[in-house]
Amino acid sequence: MERKKRNRIAALLLAVTILVIMLYSAFFVAAEADHDCVGEGCPICYQIDACQNTLKSLSLAVCVTAVAVAFTYILCRCISLCTDYAQRDTLVSLKVKLSN
Repeated sequence: MERKKRNRIAALLLAVTILVIMLYSAFFVAAEADHDCVGEGCPICYQIDACQNTLKSLSLAVCVTAVAVAFTYILCRCISLCTDYAQRDTLVSLKVKLSN
C-alpha cells in the first residue's frame, strides 16, 4: 500500500513540475518578447529559444501521453464491456437444472 502511495505522490510531483516549467517558459517568452536585443550572441534571445524548444518538446510529450492514456482507457473500457456481456448468460444465471 505504501508503494502505491509513493508512486502517486511521485507522479503528482512530476506532473506539477512539468506544468510549472511550461508556465514559466511561456511567461518568460511573453515577458521578454520585446527586449532590446544586442545582436548576435544575445543571452535573452538564447534563453527565449531554449524556452521555445522546451515548450515544443513538452507539449509534444503531453499530447502523446494524453493520446496513449485515452487509447488505453477506451481499450480497457471496451474489454470490460465485452467481458460483462460474455459473462452475463451462464447456466446458473439462466437457472438451468442439470439432472442426469
